[in-house]
Amino acid sequence: MKDRRDYEKAIEIVGSVIRAWDPYCLIAEGAPIDEFDGQIAKITARVPGFHSSEDAAQAISDIFSRSFGPDTFSAADCLGPAQQIFTELGRAELLPAA
Repeated sequence: MKDRRDYEKAIEIVGSVIRAWDPYCLIAEGAPIDEFDGQIAKITARVPGFHSSEDAAQAISDIFSRSFGPDTFSAADCLGPAQQIFTELGRAELLPAA
């Protein structure tokens, strides 16, 4: 990510996917839409290290496990949203150069 606009676009992409994933169905059950904003910001901060969807899955796993309990989210559990995030970030040209 080169500038603030790139960061904001990445936040938008990561946020959209994480909110749609909605682990524990918190948003679906009435939690505020900003329920995962802290996790979304932390995941987005790690985007420069994403060289694969597996890297994204590991980041999501680490961050959500720290937030909701150790080992709550394995990287395998997070692969679906990670693949979507990685694909969308790639389309937006927000991933690090190979």
